[in-house]
Amino acid sequence: MFKDILVPLLTGDIPCPALRAACALASTCDGHVTALVGVSQIAPVAQAWKHYPPGSYQNMRECATATVQAMADAARRWMVCEQVHFEISQSQEFWCTPGEICIGPARRSDLIVLGTVDGDEREARQRLLSEILLGSGRPVLVIPPSAPPAASTGKAVIAWKSSRESARALHDALPWLRRMRSVDLLMVDEEREASNRSCLDALVIGHLENNGIQARLVRRLASAGQVGAVVAAHAVEVHADLLVAGGYSRSRLLEQVLGGATRYLTECTPVPTLLSH
Repeated sequence: MFKDILVPLLTGDIPCPALRAACALASTCDGHVTALVGVSQIAPVAQAWKHYPPGSYQNMRECATATVQAMADAARRWMVCEQVHFEISQSQEFWCTPGEICIGPARRSDLIVLGTVDGDEREARQRLLSEILLGSGRPVLVIPPSAPPAASTGKAVIAWKSSRESARALHDALPWLRRMRSVDLLMVDEEREASNRSCLDALVIGHLENNGIQARLVRRLASAGQVGAVVAAHAVEVHADLLVAGGYSRSRLLEQVLGGATRYLTECTPVPTLLSH
């Protein structure tokens, strides 16, 4: 299972579903949780600082430092009551984007746990998820606001397609899948592609069996652009405790916005979702 678990806490929501989920997961596998607290104050171009009033830069830094310390104190007060190994990491990268703050620590972790939010912060949180997913090389566990922590045993659904991202997600999830009571390998065909699907996908069942995982093959059809909705509906229908999927995105020229199916899963699925890219 995952030993080093990172939870970015950059918005002050302490505790949050992501932190609770990380602690619950760590308690089942003797893991270690790092709560990363920080704030982002994107700096203007350096040449502009000479036009700012004296002391502005120092005041902004002092304010950011005090904010991070307060967030660290809040996280520590909550986590001391949890029966897990933990540490609080205080970022001093005030002039970086939230994604830049997280990438370094994420690359030194086994798993990143990130919560989703509704309302005005949704786009910012989706952008952060995309940057971590594409830039860290690590799996990300996405926790919906109202979801219970992902169960270490229970029902898992693997959203499978013959792609690099799906293969990566399946590999990253293997230690977790071995603990699950039952696993569905879900293959969703878009109607215009259904006749071209390769029967070789069914060999994934054999790969899972070789890794000690008994899985049920499930096939569904979806109209164009509805793959995410079909995957989410199946996960809800079978009362899944965990959804495993490849994380897809558009090009960097489009600001690394998550692809349609991935975005739907992270915004509309009430099931903890493990994504890998």
